[in-house]
Amino acid sequence: MILQRLFLAILCAINAPKNQRCSLNTRVHFGQPLPVILRNGQLLEPTDNDGNIVLQYGETITLSCIDQGSIRNSHTTQGRNTATINCINDDVFGNDEWLNSPSRFSEFKCTSPPSYVSDRTNRTCYDENIIYEVGYKINNVFYPVYESCFNEVELNAIYSKYTQKPYNALYQTRVERPFFIDNNVYGYVSVNSLFSPAGQKSAVAQLVGDRVNTYLNKTEFLSRGHLAAKTDFALAFGERATFHYVNCAPQWVGFNGGNWNTLEVDLRNHIHNVGYNTIIYTGTFGVSQLVNQHGTAVDVYLHTDVNNNPVIPVPKYYYKVVYEPISKRGIAFVGINNPHYTRQEAQNLFFCPDLCRGNNNFSWLTWHPDLSSEGYTFCCTVDDFRQTVRHLPKFEVSGLLT
Repeated sequence: MILQRLFLAILCAINAPKNQRCSLNTRVHFGQPLPVILRNGQLLEPTDNDGNIVLQYGETITLSCIDQGSIRNSHTTQGRNTATINCINDDVFGNDEWLNSPSRFSEFKCTSPPSYVSDRTNRTCYDENIIYEVGYKINNVFYPVYESCFNEVELNAIYSKYTQKPYNALYQTRVERPFFIDNNVYGYVSVNSLFSPAGQKSAVAQLVGDRVNTYLNKTEFLSRGHLAAKTDFALAFGERATFHYVNCAPQWVGFNGGNWNTLEVDLRNHIHNVGYNTIIYTGTFGVSQLVNQHGTAVDVYLHTDVNNNPVIPVPKYYYKVVYEPISKRGIAFVGINNPHYTRQEAQNLFFCPDLCRGNNNFSWLTWHPDLSSEGYTFCCTVDDFRQTVRHLPKFEVSGLLT
């Protein structure tokens, strides 16, 4: 410890301030559990396409563990759950007010991960549904990570909106997955129990009778499907905030880990390779159906409320609309959330010409669009997509994003 402090002191002394700056990388310098980090009053983001963050000598950033205990660091002189540090050089930061010597950035951690929350805004989305923001509240200021258009009547996440930039492909790794939370958005409904194996089996059995074991078994069941994916965000505090039920809907597990996951990975890498700065709308549409014991197709929901109304629908479609505002180009990727359709039944649900199939402009997309086990998939122009999915917000589209 004494030698380490001596090394840091020498490092600071031999570099003239005019040559000093700090450089951090999302894959290298961020420890766990990571504090929420603010720069210039905003959540910290990389400053280039490769996940690097450059700060000038003396520049200040804020670290916060919020209500989850003090910031952990071997150089602290007093416990603080929110504090500032100043760039000295390379990955070394200091602040004489609460550190007895400079410290490498990776040594700043929380005793446990900071708590994210949802905020019910006074803004509305399609059909007067409510926009929720999910993020972190620090010193009575709310810092959103993404927003969700949420149907409070049907308890349905309609879409999540967020940005995706080239650096998102270099997200922080080894971030533990938290449990999903709902912040009482679902009221008395125990949404977590409904997603459990017993909960979903009970719900589906009430709809399809003794055919339930045909649909729900060890290989096929309903997972908690992210809209904005965990690794669509660069740093741990963004990744963790995706585990909220306003950003979640029932998704068949084969589709979740199959073509939907392939799309998420391929899209992040493609945006990185071509340098797009995009806005993403990831959402759900329609209600999936299963055939009951009488041979009748029935809509699938996970719960019936006190007024006997079905809530928490299993979506028929998942989609990801990608919009690049500089060029005003966009595209919609769509997947059918039901492994029990035949190929012909699935193709009858395609509501636009499939632009990706056989198109060399989408050779970067490695999904398997005709495999029921991974989820049938297709692509649309944004204009064609809007003809069916009316809840997408309005924005000008002048061409196809490839």
